Amino acid sequence: MGRKNSSAHTVALLGVMAAVMVVVLFIESAIFKIFAYTPPAFLSLGILMTLCLSWDFKRSFLFSAIFGVTSLLCALFIGNPYFLMPWISILPRLFVGPAAYGVYKLVKRWTSQSSKTFVNNTLPLATGAAVGILTNTILVIACLSLFFPASKDGGFGVADWIKMCITINFPIELVCAVILTPILAIAVRKAIKGRK
Repeated sequence: MGRKNSSAHTVALLGVMAAVMVVVLFIESAIFKIFAYTPPAFLSLGILMTLCLSWDFKRSFLFSAIFGVTSLLCALFIGNPYFLMPWISILPRLFVGPAAYGVYKLVKRWTSQSSKTFVNNTLPLATGAAVGILTNTILVIACLSLFFPASKDGGFGVADWIKMCITINFPIELVCAVILTPILAIAVRKAIKGRK
């Protein structure tokens, strides 16, 4: 009975956090659509990193897919033509969670012998989050450059996409995710352990 309650609690927590990520991404997209072609997802990406690094590899892929689908829906309802294509809004995002999780596990293995909480817990989470944000930025820029190249009809060149995404979005997303992910992930793990 206790195990069923614990599993139900974990599923509920996963669902609530995924829902919060979806709502926050919609809010961010609506607000920042005014200021940028590719609105920064500074809080929602931090929540995504938390979800991806708090459980396992399969769930990191699942949450990345949810984030990508939400990005497509945001583009549809809020009006961002660049992310209306699934190969820009969804495809790059499928690799974000798994890349972050893989690096997190690797760094965790390297730091597992340390007695310092920061080195053993916070550093792997922050590193995984940073790699996740870097993966997101690189793959989204690559897809934008490939599918919306500069031409006589308009569009942006690779340098333009890099300038827009790297100078505006990337620093905000990176700093927020590196700070937010360890705080949230540790809190989530405590909440899960408290129910077992």
